[in-house]
Amino acid sequence: MDLKTPYSIRKGILFSALTLMAAVRGIAYSSPSSSYHWHDSSQYSRVIVNATQGIETRPREWFAKDKLITDFAITNLEVVGQDKAEKQYEATRQLLGSYGLTVGTYTSGTTVLPESKESQWPWPRVPIEWMPSTSRYSGTWPNTPYRKIIDVTDPDTRRALQAGIKRLWEQHPAPVRFIDNAAFKPPMGGHQPWADYCTNIAEIRALGESMGSLQIFNIGAHVDDLSDDETTELIQAVGQGGILLEMPWPKDAAQHPGALARASRRYRQMLDAGMGIILDPPGGSPPQDLVDWVRSWRKPGDHIYFGAAFFKGAPAMNLFGSGSGT
Repeated sequence: MDLKTPYSIRKGILFSALTLMAAVRGIAYSSPSSSYHWHDSSQYSRVIVNATQGIETRPREWFAKDKLITDFAITNLEVVGQDKAEKQYEATRQLLGSYGLTVGTYTSGTTVLPESKESQWPWPRVPIEWMPSTSRYSGTWPNTPYRKIIDVTDPDTRRALQAGIKRLWEQHPAPVRFIDNAAFKPPMGGHQPWADYCTNIAEIRALGESMGSLQIFNIGAHVDDLSDDETTELIQAVGQGGILLEMPWPKDAAQHPGALARASRRYRQMLDAGMGIILDPPGGSPPQDLVDWVRSWRKPGDHIYFGAAFFKGAPAMNLFGSGSGT
């Protein structure tokens, strides 16, 4: 198969071959478009975030308790080439599916770039060539002048981006969509109105739901900084989907009991509304004090998880297993 063969045909041939191989080995693959519902996190709360090539080298036993990989991509497209990246992506997705894992895709919810700059497969950002010439932008990504940030206050620009996202998603059916760069508060680089970020989130969620997927949005904010109105807007925008927070609790949390109390109240509002929440601080796995704090106020039915990188070694059961408060 070469690049002149339509992608849909190549994908179908590869999928059939992998399915045949699975049948021979006695493996039953689940469809990548099968529905996903938030799984029970009370006994094991790890979610794998930002998976890349190399995850297929982990032994099956390493994933024994895992249920969800928010997103998976081949990140060296320019090195391996389009054809090899497609084959590697499909084969790894099928392997992970055979382990019982739900695997999502990664998409930027507010940025575009030239097609020539796409370096991952599947493409994580809508190419700027797909956007109308009348599209409006609020600026560029830090240190990346060719990557533009859409003006979320402009309905036509939002619709154009969402049409591009739909094209990307149609190429790769998946039960979960991880949408990065979804909304930012000013301390985290946000320069646009929170209400308009939430409008864009709500529209992308509706798009994903119409295609049979659950959406998880990366939010750049400390929840204790959200006002009542901002919290309500976020809850209404995300619905029964989810958010991922890289700043899951106040900076210097131990020195700010008031901020901690506000944060736990905000989390309770969102969780009680049915939202899923993934706490994903930098470092590959959550610190023990964050885990202990969450266990102090979580309820058994909460859909709250901790993000972890697959390349950091075997999961630490004391961090992701059940504990007090579960």
